[in-house]
Amino acid sequence: MKAKTRQKRRTTTLGLFRRDLVVSVRPIYAAKIIDGSKTVELRRRFPDSVAAGSLALIYSSSPVQAIIGYARIKEVRRLPVRQIWQHFREAACIEKVDFEQYFAGLKQGYAILLEKPRRARKQVKATDLQQEFGFTPPQSFRYVGEEYEAILRDERLQIPNRY
Repeated sequence: MKAKTRQKRRTTTLGLFRRDLVVSVRPIYAAKIIDGSKTVELRRRFPDSVAAGSLALIYSSSPVQAIIGYARIKEVRRLPVRQIWQHFREAACIEKVDFEQYFAGLKQGYAILLEKPRRARKQVKATDLQQEFGFTPPQSFRYVGEEYEAILRDERLQIPNRY
């Protein structure tokens, strides 16, 4: 009984700090996240305040331009770039030359550990999100409200007066 109460309290507390977000990812990497082969997303900058358990909606950038699925954030680590390469090169599915170009000029970066990726049954196009929510795709990431999670949970986009 005490263990259940403690677990419920921990979940509730995490839920208070959880901030879901949309993360823009190049299509090649977005597909790898959704199929589970890429379990670490790399970022030059990222908020330290994102709590474990937050939902990362995966926005596949041009030419796809759609939310294609989501994953849970297991952990966010800010590390020296050298350590990111040492610990996460395989999980990030990136070649050394691309890694070095991406982190050029930085001493530290972010490794976002992802888990439980799910593919949306139907991609949610940026044009539909623009009509419904005034959505503008972020360059890197953008915090979102519960309505975005509802879109994926319902697995369809309902726009009034669409036609």
